[in-house]
Amino acid sequence: MEINDLIIFKTVVTEGSISKAANVLGYVQPHLTERIKRLEQELDTPLLHRSNKGVTTLPSGDVLVGYANRILNLVDEAKHEIKRTSTLPYRIATSPSILSSYVSKRISGTFMKYELTIENSSQLHSLLRNEKVDMVITYGTYADSDFRQVGSHPISMGLQKAKGKTIMDYSNEYFFVSQDPQCPFRKCTIDFMEENHISMKQLQPLDSFSLIEEFISEGKGIAFLPIKDEQLERVGDVGGESLSVHFYTMRESGREIPADLMS
Repeated sequence: MEINDLIIFKTVVTEGSISKAANVLGYVQPHLTERIKRLEQELDTPLLHRSNKGVTTLPSGDVLVGYANRILNLVDEAKHEIKRTSTLPYRIATSPSILSSYVSKRISGTFMKYELTIENSSQLHSLLRNEKVDMVITYGTYADSDFRQVGSHPISMGLQKAKGKTIMDYSNEYFFVSQDPQCPFRKCTIDFMEENHISMKQLQPLDSFSLIEEFISEGKGIAFLPIKDEQLERVGDVGGESLSVHFYTMRESGREIPADLMS
C-alpha cells in the first residue's frame, strides 16, 4: 500500500466520484479506477459501492478512511518537523543597506547557517512569494495574506560625512545614493536636495552600498545612511530619522527562525 493510494482513496471518498477526484488530482479516470481496484485486491475486500450517482464507502471503506486520515496527518506532521529542524542553511533575502547595517552584525559568528540573497527592494516580495527564500528583511511593508510579519527593528538614519570633515557648502558636495528606486535613503536624499534647492547633477548613484560608505569615508561626498559606521559621523545641522526593518516569512512556513537573527 502506497501513500499515494491513500491520497487517491481519500479524495475519491471526499468527492463522492472517481471522475471528480481525477480532476482534483490531475489524473485520468482509468488510472484512479485501477489504483482503487489494486487497493481492494491488496486488502482482499471491496471498499466502495459504485453507482450511477457516484461512490459511497462500504464498512471496510469506512475503516480505511479513518486510518488514511491518521496516516496522512502523520506524514504531514513528519514533513513539518523535518522542515523545522532542517540543517539546510536558513535563506534570507534583503537589500544591501540592511545587510550592512543590521544583518551582518547578527550573523557574523554563525554565517555558515545562512544563505544570503542581496537584491533591490522591488525583487524581495517575489523571492518570498515563490519560496526561493525563508525570510525577507525589508524597509517595506507587505499586505500579502500569505506572508507573516515576525518582527521589526528600528534603524537610525542621518546625513553622514567623513570623520572630521567640515561641511560648509552643500552645493559643492556629491550626494551618493543607491540605484534601487525604492531605497528609503535615496528618497530621503532627493527630498533633502529638493528642499535645499541643490542641483540633481550632484546626485551620484552607485550599485554598491559598501562603495558609498568607502567614498564618504575618503571625503568624496556625503549620503543619508544608517548611523553605525565608526569611520563616518553625522552632519550636525541635519536632523536624523528612524526607519524600521521588517521581517517576513511565509505564513505556513515550518522553519524555525534562528534566534540570533531576531535578537
